[in-house]
Amino acid sequence: MGASIAIAMNLPAKHPATHPPGATAKPAVDIVSVPRMNRLLDQAAELAAGAGLPPEAFASIAWQAYLRAFPALAEEMAAAQFDAALQELRNAGRLAKA
Repeated sequence: MGASIAIAMNLPAKHPATHPPGATAKPAVDIVSVPRMNRLLDQAAELAAGAGLPPEAFASIAWQAYLRAFPALAEEMAAAQFDAALQELRNAGRLAKA
């Protein structure tokens, strides 16, 4: 297997990995599970690369799997996109401000 690479991500403030319900500022990630996650991601990456899957497709598949695991995050992101689209329409004068 290849070497594991850690990637820093800017997660939303309400994301379960950073602030689960009722938690303090301490992340909810179990440090013991990180090596296991790295091994599983390495295996998935090797499988994808061996099948000739483009990196963008692998990243998209991984992201969709993550969103399935955290449906609240997907809903939060969809709501933020909707709000941004409404604001864009308002700024363009195509939607009245209520």
